Amino acid sequence: MFGLFWGAGAASDIGTWVQLAAIGSLVAVSSGSALATAMVAAATFLPQGVCCPIGGLLADRFERRRTFLATLGAQAVITSIIAAAIAAGLRNPFALSGLVLVQSSAGALGQPSLQAILPDLVPADDLTAAVSLGVTSWNSGRVVGPLLATALVPFGAYWAVAANGISFALLWVAIMFGCRRAFQPPAAARDSIRVELANGVHALRRSRGCTAAVATIVALHLCVVPFVGLIPATSRALLQRGGETLSDSSVTSIAARLLSAQGLGAIVGSLVVANVVRRVRRSTLLTIALAAASILVPAHEFTPGWISTACIVFAMGSCVAVVQSVLGGVVQRDASDVHRGRILSWYQGLNGLAYGIGLLGLGVLSDRFGLRTTFGVAGVVTALMLVMARRSTTWAVAIDGHPLARQVEEPPIQISVPVPVAGS
Repeated sequence: MFGLFWGAGAASDIGTWVQLAAIGSLVAVSSGSALATAMVAAATFLPQGVCCPIGGLLADRFERRRTFLATLGAQAVITSIIAAAIAAGLRNPFALSGLVLVQSSAGALGQPSLQAILPDLVPADDLTAAVSLGVTSWNSGRVVGPLLATALVPFGAYWAVAANGISFALLWVAIMFGCRRAFQPPAAARDSIRVELANGVHALRRSRGCTAAVATIVALHLCVVPFVGLIPATSRALLQRGGETLSDSSVTSIAARLLSAQGLGAIVGSLVVANVVRRVRRSTLLTIALAAASILVPAHEFTPGWISTACIVFAMGSCVAVVQSVLGGVVQRDASDVHRGRILSWYQGLNGLAYGIGLLGLGVLSDRFGLRTTFGVAGVVTALMLVMARRSTTWAVAIDGHPLARQVEEPPIQISVPVPVAGS
């Protein structure tokens, strides 16, 4: 059953990256602005900050398969509207970002239901490996999707967006007819929406592993991951430095190569995690990956050509995938059954919110100070945050799942000492 969900999700992931590469390059050429390019990418991920917590509430209230199918159907319809608008000549980055925002909001509402199904499909010991395979699926889409976009964009960017709509339809059909099983959430008392959302936050805060994972993933998505959304701007800068002609097709071609390199690197990173996570401490894997990312993020803007840039982007993709796989496994491991949907939704929501804020912030700074200066600062900030995490007395303990991380949650052991009775 897990293979069905994984395979169907992989088809949708490819379509998502086809659309990201096509619309991002379209806006990069028509606007010439890093901020405008970042807006489209931010619209893809920013809704997670608002809609994922609501989706988590839905996942803990309603049958999860049906909830996921309903949001998939909405995504298919909205994607068709975007393709039609581009075919009609729409190029305004604000309008395109608005349409993508609505599309992504539907996806963010359904994603927690899909994630909450995962522990019912695989044993607890295999959760980290399952999460890493999910990261592999997402990043396989980064490889195939942009290359497919390169082939479709010369015929019109709307064909690339239409391909994404088809992928949503395929995923809907696969889940609708390939899985008849119902995934009901655990029975629990129902409070108001506000109270249940607050309960999810409290449950997350009570778990030190989940709290540490959220703090780390937010830092990663503020400073490092936005390089992915700005790849079309990086591609445009590479072509300008080489004195080449700018066009939708030329920028899409370079962006597709870089996105594919990033995707291949991410696949390697996620597979490494799946094979070594039981032999190497999770905190050690995170330290190595974050330290490398702090160096590679500024370095990728100082390379002379797309081949050298692709090599660095490959390594950056590996680092990001290691962090995402490890932290996703930590949250799945430590989230309580009753609050699982809401905890996962807050994790995903803060993940997407941080990425959107990071994209917009780095986009503004890039337009003002340049890509090189902006990513140089991002690398320094990443290194400083890693040093602060390692100096903490609880971060590594919480990430590794050491029993010490749960001692505060558990009552102290009471030792009974016999009291002598007079006359005995």
